[in-house]
Amino acid sequence: MMKISKNVLVAVSLTFLYGVFFYFSTSFLWNKGWLISLNDITSQNIWIKFLSDTIINLLFVILIFALLFLKNRSLSEMGFTKNSRLASILLLGVYLIMFLSHGDFTVRGYYLAFFYLMIVAFSEEFIFRGFLFTQINQEYGFGTGIIISGLLFGAMHGLLPTIVTNGSLADLFTNISSNLLGQGIIGGGLFALVYKKSGTLFVPILIHAILDYSSVLFG
Repeated sequence: MMKISKNVLVAVSLTFLYGVFFYFSTSFLWNKGWLISLNDITSQNIWIKFLSDTIINLLFVILIFALLFLKNRSLSEMGFTKNSRLASILLLGVYLIMFLSHGDFTVRGYYLAFFYLMIVAFSEEFIFRGFLFTQINQEYGFGTGIIISGLLFGAMHGLLPTIVTNGSLADLFTNISSNLLGQGIIGGGLFALVYKKSGTLFVPILIHAILDYSSVLFG
């Protein structure tokens, strides 16, 4: 029987707990009527939106950073390297051009650009690729890393649709299942491939942000 690596077990457990925390904290805010949608952001509620997004999406990022610090792990192991600097700069330029093209220089417009880059792309790429995929890839190889991190990445994308439609437990399982392959293994696998080929996490973060922000520009 293959022995499960302690580092992989910790990575999978933390990522799973991140999903559980996201589901219950977001459900709580939704049921209380405190979940502010991106369309409803104003100068009066932006700090509430920022605080809730930070707690829900970035808390586990901070916890993982703390864990790595306590274990004397280098951030370069998690993809924070200077590799592919030109690609990173060009992608950042594309994101900036998209923001300027959108032409929304209100509080909401600035927050949308921040939200898709930092709250969504940075947190997801760091947790699912920089942290989870890296640990599995080091211990069990690229293919295993794609499958396990992809399954958890896909499952994560089934949570919010269930919450905002007040779905049942059956709906939750349906939404999770429908995201495991396309959004999960395939989508997550492509981001993992970009991460591995570029040698830096900044490239998949920026690609992820561009793809998500394009829904604002063209949606």
